[in-house]
Amino acid sequence: MSSGSRVYVLMRSVYGGRNAFAPVASALAASGLDVRIRIVESSPEPIARELLARGRRVVVMYGVTSPAFLELAGEIHRVSRIAPTIVGGPHAAGAYWQVLRLGAAAAVVGDGEIAAVEVVERVAEGMGLEEPPSNTAVRSGGRFKVGPVALASLDDYTPHYPQLGLYPPIEIMRGCSYRCRFCQVPWEFKSQVRFRSVGSVAKAAADYVAAGKREIRFIAPIGFAYGSEDLRTPNPAAVEELLSSVRAVGGKPYLGSFPSETRPEFVTPEILRVVRRLAYNRRISIGLQSGSDMLLERIGRGHGVDEAVRAAGLALEHGFTPVVDIIFGMPGEDEEDVVETVKAMYRLSEMGARLRLHHFLPLPGTPFARIPPKPLHPLYRRAVLKLLGRGVLEGYWREQERLGLEIYCMTALDPAPTREPQPLRGSERLCSSVWKAIAPARLEPYSGVVEGLEHRA
Repeated sequence: MSSGSRVYVLMRSVYGGRNAFAPVASALAASGLDVRIRIVESSPEPIARELLARGRRVVVMYGVTSPAFLELAGEIHRVSRIAPTIVGGPHAAGAYWQVLRLGAAAAVVGDGEIAAVEVVERVAEGMGLEEPPSNTAVRSGGRFKVGPVALASLDDYTPHYPQLGLYPPIEIMRGCSYRCRFCQVPWEFKSQVRFRSVGSVAKAAADYVAAGKREIRFIAPIGFAYGSEDLRTPNPAAVEELLSSVRAVGGKPYLGSFPSETRPEFVTPEILRVVRRLAYNRRISIGLQSGSDMLLERIGRGHGVDEAVRAAGLALEHGFTPVVDIIFGMPGEDEEDVVETVKAMYRLSEMGARLRLHHFLPLPGTPFARIPPKPLHPLYRRAVLKLLGRGVLEGYWREQERLGLEIYCMTALDPAPTREPQPLRGSERLCSSVWKAIAPARLEPYSGVVEGLEHRA
């Protein structure tokens, strides 16, 4: 391609999250497009202006969680005014209209590798984005349009990008077949489950080892589900092949701990024997979420408390420390559910398990997005104080209690892709102070909406 069609891609690193761009950079490099990729650690606005002044074609990319979106919304709005800006990540997938109202050219609602290539290709050819490329949403003529969904094969892109020093945990599984109502993964456009092949993993791991990065970690919504044929039971042979392939190239694999946690049903003696023999981690992260069977059923977990306790016990028997996830304040949680969860917390800690605590976040794109979070129940506060002294707690539940309200209030401000924002009725009293704090500086396009709500409150 001629230098005239070259595109400079500026990838905005959010809180040091450079690794998220590795597969996207890999896809762009493999596309045949003439691209120059640069990762920037602060606002890309000055760099974009300088390149545009020199007559260069520029695309700016963001990948944002909901907390990052709230923090960077003002920056995204400013950058979108001067250069085509594409925003991906969980928040963009769950609330694409909010991203587009800030002025972004496209929001990624599916596999980002495909979306990025199609957007950059259009920019290289001098085309607009009036019609959405695959896996994106755009705003055209005052209407929101969602493009066709195309599923990527993980083997088509390397999970790393050595040219920029990006060696993230290797993604071995994308999508989830379960339907937990608080989790974004199964409700995104790309929820269909895919696995990276052992050969692709081994080839990448060899590159990591050659670069001096021997510890190989994996990304998977259910680490022990790798290679599962029915997506409901583990495949010990597939897990053994995966871990053995990494060891064969000199790597030290970690599976079943962050960021490849697992579910209770997948913790079996057969899997644990394989992981104990071939992996290097001695912690197993197990999702329980609540100590109430009734609440687990309401949130769509698909397992009970006893299964999680059994999984923790098996992990201990095989020489692992189980780290069990608990979420405070789930929608529908009543006093009885809290009591049962506190009992489970004590029971697990007395067994020798650690507890990773969370506070419910009403994440966009989930069935629970429009449900406001509750303040931490006093029974939880007392249990936390006692268990802190035992040294068995970890997690960010304190910060999440505040974040949950901010995320809910962003949804309440603009809950659906209507022509103009139509805030949720009744949310003014809970959210007015939050809106005042975030709208003027960070959510400029919403300032008028917030002013109208102040009169309505």
